[in-house]
Amino acid sequence: MSKILDYEAYQRTNKARKADTPNEAVAILHWLRQQGVIQQPYYLHIHAGRAEIGWQAKTQIALLDGESDSDWVTALKQLGDQAEALNNKAFGYVGFDAWDSNQGYAPDRSSTFPLVQFFIPEHRLCIQDGQVEYFGSDTRLLDLALQAPPAPLPVLDAVAPDCGYCEQHFMQAVETATATLSGNLTKVVLSRYLGFDDDADLLDLFAAYCLHQKYADAVLMDFGSVGAAIASPELLVRVDAGKVAANPLAGTKTRSNNPAENQRIAQALLSDRKELAEHTLALVQMMGELHPHCAPGTLAVNRLLDVIQQKDVMHLSSELSGELAEDKHCVDAMLSLFPSAMVSGVPKAESIQLIRELEQFPRGLFAGTVGWVSGRDCRFALTIRGMYKYADRLFVQAGAGVMTESIPAQENEEIRMKMSAMLATLSGAVSQQPVRKVG
Repeated sequence: MSKILDYEAYQRTNKARKADTPNEAVAILHWLRQQGVIQQPYYLHIHAGRAEIGWQAKTQIALLDGESDSDWVTALKQLGDQAEALNNKAFGYVGFDAWDSNQGYAPDRSSTFPLVQFFIPEHRLCIQDGQVEYFGSDTRLLDLALQAPPAPLPVLDAVAPDCGYCEQHFMQAVETATATLSGNLTKVVLSRYLGFDDDADLLDLFAAYCLHQKYADAVLMDFGSVGAAIASPELLVRVDAGKVAANPLAGTKTRSNNPAENQRIAQALLSDRKELAEHTLALVQMMGELHPHCAPGTLAVNRLLDVIQQKDVMHLSSELSGELAEDKHCVDAMLSLFPSAMVSGVPKAESIQLIRELEQFPRGLFAGTVGWVSGRDCRFALTIRGMYKYADRLFVQAGAGVMTESIPAQENEEIRMKMSAMLATLSGAVSQQPVRKVG
């Protein structure tokens, strides 16, 4: 097909089914994979009732793999600019441990997968309100997508963790951190993980777990050697037509199934000194980080200390907004916040140093960011509340904000609750069943 038709949009309406964008997107992706159409890398991204499937790299970058020290920031900006010229986007992730390279430190030589990976897809499908739109050079793929039958229910073998950072060691780390925090270092986010010998299909995990969560961005990505199914509740940054927004979450309480009890818990969250301080300190740091990248006088707090309800927990939520400075790229805004203070600490450099000392394991994808860039526009979410796959190994990881008044057992319980839905999925729950709590 001629180049004139490349990335021309075609739109059809599928009137045969009731509009259900998330499940429709899963059905289409499952069908196209079954037909041998989908090639790695590929992604499924759902946000605000709109789903997008992209696959087969037109152009790709894979950096910081333990061997390459390339300037990934410049490479990402260039890829985003190239994507905009193609009426496309560059989709991918930045692992937490890429921060070292961005600060001029030596990258982690033990990394067995790229810490930064993005690609411009050869083919894209956008699904919303029963409509399917194709961007690419082979419109037959749109006809094929519209033939997709409903996806079968995911069938997952029950698996148990075979490795991890045990609860006792985590609580000891929290105790050490509370004794270490003082003066300038006020907050650190410590995590623990569980590992599984499991080669489960990421799409099955996505359907069984992510579609049953309250998320800002749900992401399935498969780069071959690394992939993830993520139901991220937190927007790191969005830049749309020069408008910058961030939606930090910090401060957590366990949620109940009783609405009246949840009102009481929400009020307790709003009066909890430790949770308020944890959120506010990180929010102030994020404002300072974003300020140099916004036009003078435009950075503001639109919402402050709202309580948002999720499946098993509730969080304190705020919203920042501003206008991107003319001499800044959206990647600059993203990197100013990366990794989020909500998953690292305050101040960032000192807290990450303490994380390195106390965790003693790389975070990989966890607490990094996933999303897309196209010219000066972007959208990036935190890679939290996800299942991360490296080759045939699967990992679940969660963190908790630690301050001087933290109680180790309570921080451990917070991590249990954040992991509970993922562990329920891995224990054999299927998509049509309510996710049960464990732990």
